Amino acid sequence: MLPLKKILFFFLLLLALPFALKSQTTTFPKHTIVLDAGGIGGYGSLNYERTFFSKKYFFISYRAGFSFYRFKDFERKINPDLFFPLSLQAGLGYKSHHAILGIGQTISSIVQASDNFNSKMRHNSLSANFILGYRFQKTGKPFSVQLSYTPLFEHYARFRNWGSLSFGYSFFEKNKS
Repeated sequence: MLPLKKILFFFLLLLALPFALKSQTTTFPKHTIVLDAGGIGGYGSLNYERTFFSKKYFFISYRAGFSFYRFKDFERKINPDLFFPLSLQAGLGYKSHHAILGIGQTISSIVQASDNFNSKMRHNSLSANFILGYRFQKTGKPFSVQLSYTPLFEHYARFRNWGSLSFGYSFFEKNKS
């Protein structure tokens, strides 16, 4: 089991990574907010994507997100099941069309009843995932759409076919190098 403090530490560490890395293009969408329907965050997630390397038609980015499922637990109290999808992606394309390939982990924290149903327990686990997709984003435009096949390896024990439809909004930044 992974304590929630360790999960939050790794999540914040991933968000700080962009300050140590630098892009090699003059104008490229470095920061993107992505809304996933399906995907590695379960039934949907809100993600931040950061491109930390780009050159011509190739880029490498990471994505960190947040999702929840079942907002209330079995006692009808607010206690959501939490999911933190993390991934590393590479994109190769020409103009508006990109092939996406990526790997990642989903950290899940699920509320369960104890054996005699007199208390609650939070079960933390990791699940691996793979991303194979197509992204459409017009050059210089902020909106993107991505369709992906995202198989999940739940708790490293069960393989599950899954997919996602993602909508993104990019923030462009000019590099001063």
